[in-house]
Amino acid sequence: MVGSDIFERAQRRLRATLGRNVRELRLSLTMTQSDLADRAGIRRALISDFERGETNATLDSVVRIAVVLGVDPAKLLTRP
Repeated sequence: MVGSDIFERAQRRLRATLGRNVRELRLSLTMTQSDLADRAGIRRALISDFERGETNATLDSVVRIAVVLGVDPAKLLTRP
C-alpha cells in the first residue's frame, strides 16, 4: 500500500496541475468560470474549487471541462 504522505503529495500535485491548466486554458479562451460551468453542465463553485486545487475532480467533470476547452482530458492532468 502506498504511504499516506506519498499519496497526499501526489494528490496535491495533481490537483494543482489540473487547476492551473483549467484556469490557463479558460482564460486563453476569454471564458469566465460561469461560462465554463454553464457549458460543461457543472456548478461554477466547482470550477473555482478545481482551479484552487481545493477538491477532487471526478473523471466525468474532467471530461466535460476538456470537451468545452477543446482539449484531450489528459492535457488537463499533465504538467506543461
